[in-house]
Amino acid sequence: MSQTVRMRYSTAWMDIQLPDSATVLTYGSEAFPEIPVHPDPQAAVREAIRSPIGAPPLADLAKPGQHVAIAFDDSFKATDANRYVIPIIVDELIAAGVREEDIELVAAVGGHRKCMPLELRDEILGPDLYHRFYPFEGGPSQIRNHDCTEGNVYFGVSDLGDHVEYDRIVQEADLVIYAGSIKPLGFGGYSGQGVSIGLAGARTLDCLHSHSVYKTREVLNGECDPEKNIYRAHKLAVHRKLEEAIGKRIFYVDTLMGPGHQTVKAYAGYVPELEAVQYPDADELFVIDVPQYDIVVNGVPHDLSYDTSDNPGTLGVHSQILRMAREKPLLREGGVLISLGQVRGIISKHRPADHEALQLLRDCYDLEEFFEHSDYFWNHPEYLRAYRYHYAFSPKHSIFMCGDAAHHWKLTRRSIVVGDIVPGLIREHGLTPARRFDEALAIACDTVGKANPDILVLPRFFDDPRPVFRVS
Repeated sequence: MSQTVRMRYSTAWMDIQLPDSATVLTYGSEAFPEIPVHPDPQAAVREAIRSPIGAPPLADLAKPGQHVAIAFDDSFKATDANRYVIPIIVDELIAAGVREEDIELVAAVGGHRKCMPLELRDEILGPDLYHRFYPFEGGPSQIRNHDCTEGNVYFGVSDLGDHVEYDRIVQEADLVIYAGSIKPLGFGGYSGQGVSIGLAGARTLDCLHSHSVYKTREVLNGECDPEKNIYRAHKLAVHRKLEEAIGKRIFYVDTLMGPGHQTVKAYAGYVPELEAVQYPDADELFVIDVPQYDIVVNGVPHDLSYDTSDNPGTLGVHSQILRMAREKPLLREGGVLISLGQVRGIISKHRPADHEALQLLRDCYDLEEFFEHSDYFWNHPEYLRAYRYHYAFSPKHSIFMCGDAAHHWKLTRRSIVVGDIVPGLIREHGLTPARRFDEALAIACDTVGKANPDILVLPRFFDDPRPVFRVS
């Protein structure tokens, strides 16, 4: 007997046939219950900044005459909270005597591409807030993008050996506030402490996204405990060194994000005290108990975080489902991942360095050798110009992303991609192309050596809130 399952596929949906024994996991089911959003998120934010965790209320920190910086998540964090969180922060600052003209808004883009003016206005800040700090085009603006390649200050080395280089604003501002979000991630468990990546300079990004910190098997999981995840440990070490060097602590206002990027809870305070409350709250909502499986099937949308699925450099995103696991791998030893996606070899204009990075990856024996070419990309004049002035991703981001296909090598025995694909692009990344889903399933069953394997299916993993798998 078989069952029909409708899977996300590119910009549409695809029906596939699976054995009745396959486990189909969807958000809003008994296995992964719906997450209630807050009925009054603005009230939650006001309460958080007046009763913060590990810090005085914001009204006590703000003083007349201060230069205040409010950094905020960029568009790749997919949150609507900035539209109301930042105005509430601004109102609190003004009530404490800070002048509006002394407040600066900084998009914390890390190594991502800079936010375009229309994105800032229409998607991230909203027109009212945007025009409040940038009254008319071409005039003076109190809104800017962070640039990881210039305008940064070097603060030394963390206790774990990371270079600590950050946007000049963390030193120049009397008070630094970060408006961020908390959601599950396949690196380090949850987002948070947004300054660590969002305002980092190239040298810090190189450390936190190095092969030894960011690409080891031990980091590719949903653990948020720094003792179990060295990426989390390095982020915290860099944050400690930064606050020590600037002689002040960074005040965070975070929203825990639920369905539709809506706010579930709001928090404010200092890191790491804040995370001791945020992450257990998130665990209650996102962590679900599952066994190990032989085969995992997921559907991949066309629009992914850093480009479309057509860019072969985004193949690593297909493995994100496996990186949301704790305790044990989601796949048993020798397990197979099947992804339904469209990979036609088209690369966005925002990623000019990807073409050369993908060619370079072909010429390298392993991912560690690939990462040795970082300086070449950071210093490439064409890629730097595109990043600084034409809204391209930072040059090194192509090394970060295009090497992500190696996650499949570490987490699966075989990864199979089904759909409108260029087969050679799939094969050269170490994955297996398939014409149809039934062909892919047959290859997977043969690979695991079972006629009736345990199969987990996530039809809408990229569309709904993503679970964190506690694997037994």
